[in-house]
Amino acid sequence: MAARKITRAAFVCRPWLVPQVERAFPGAVVNDLPTTDDLFFLNGSALFCKGELERFLRQINDHPALQSGGRLVAARVRGEDGSKLVAALAATWGKGSPGEAEGPPSWPRGFRPKEASEPVRFMTRPWDLVHANVATLIDDFAITRRGKEPALPTASPGAHLIKKARILSRPGSRIMPGAILDASTGPIILGEGVRILHQAVILGPAYIGPNSLIKIGAKVYGGTSIGPMCKVGGEIEGSIIHGYANKQHDGFLGHSYLAEWTNLGAGTDTSDLKNNYGKVRAFAPEGEIDTGHTFAGLIMGDHSKCGIGTMFNSGTVVGVMTNIFGAGYPPKHVPSFSWGGATLLEPYDLEKALAVAVLVSARRNRAFEPIDEALYRHLHQDVGTRRG
Repeated sequence: MAARKITRAAFVCRPWLVPQVERAFPGAVVNDLPTTDDLFFLNGSALFCKGELERFLRQINDHPALQSGGRLVAARVRGEDGSKLVAALAATWGKGSPGEAEGPPSWPRGFRPKEASEPVRFMTRPWDLVHANVATLIDDFAITRRGKEPALPTASPGAHLIKKARILSRPGSRIMPGAILDASTGPIILGEGVRILHQAVILGPAYIGPNSLIKIGAKVYGGTSIGPMCKVGGEIEGSIIHGYANKQHDGFLGHSYLAEWTNLGAGTDTSDLKNNYGKVRAFAPEGEIDTGHTFAGLIMGDHSKCGIGTMFNSGTVVGVMTNIFGAGYPPKHVPSFSWGGATLLEPYDLEKALAVAVLVSARRNRAFEPIDEALYRHLHQDVGTRRG
């Protein structure tokens, strides 16, 4: 069967995330699938690099549904069967790995997934993303550069760009005297308006998002991605930092994952390696689990913050809208909407947390919109139910 052209993209997500996805992808269809069209589903947690997707898609022409390790990866369905498939997948949300059914799923009639010829990697936990980041950065560079000459950032006299052919930049990026961008170990991609200040060092592979600031003397090691409008300093290794986050000051951040609007106080340090070099264990909704990694640092949710001198153990998981401060190591799991630290954690008043989010957003000329408030109120209610 010849491959069919995909005419438009749609997203299937949890109902309370629909407004967020619609804002992120204007004009996209979200959870309102047509019942008369041919539909092609692709599991959003699957990771494909270096031609893997093309090889995988060739298989879907021979069989309408493929799985890997018991998890659905992709499927071709038509009409009402699409709605039935979404309902079957939605029944698994919050139960183990996304898209993985417990027991016989209620698939549409005649729907029998076949095992893919090659194993598929799934990004189920944040630390999976952290450890896949080197490969994805290299792949992103190859896709971005394909058929194009590299556009170099504006480098001041005294700045050093090593392996220039592996450095890509959008307009308006500036490299100050004494800064070093070394792409010997992997490519470096700079978004529009990035500023890299004096004596900062960036080793590839790395990505710096639009209008982000790399501060004086920063040390950014390979496998690091930094989102838009971030302020970054100190030492960072193999980490993912989403947009509008602050890690401005000295301190080590290793193999960690920071969500949007997070803020690490001056001198914050994260451990990403146990003293016995064993696999790091971390909190998950179903209980503490083995991450499978020797290196695993901090996972921190949106709008969470910590005070100066905070120290995090390896594998610490912090929820959304938390405020951590005080001496000693906080618990390895800090639930969402928590206030305190090592000696005492108590619930963080929702109205106060939302008020801070409004102020923080305004500082970056962004509005904290009603859909944002609705999302955090939903999450707060969910946390309250589990605490109760």
